[in-house]
Amino acid sequence: MVRVKKRSEEFDQAKLKASLEEAGAKEEHATRVAEAVTSRVWEGMTTDEIRQLATTELKKLDQQAATTYETFRK
Repeated sequence: MVRVKKRSEEFDQAKLKASLEEAGAKEEHATRVAEAVTSRVWEGMTTDEIRQLATTELKKLDQQAATTYETFRK
């Protein structure tokens, strides 16, 4: 499992997917984005970098959900 910088927490694809869905992404879009991000996560990646990557991927599928996700939890 890849560890990311956030209190040394392990990256959790399911947690990312749930966060995307909470921001309004359809389940199928959240799944696609979470899978795309998971394939590009590297050791030591920050949560901000993960959020940016997820937002970029989600924008390709759902601009409105991406905007909500981008400001979600800020």
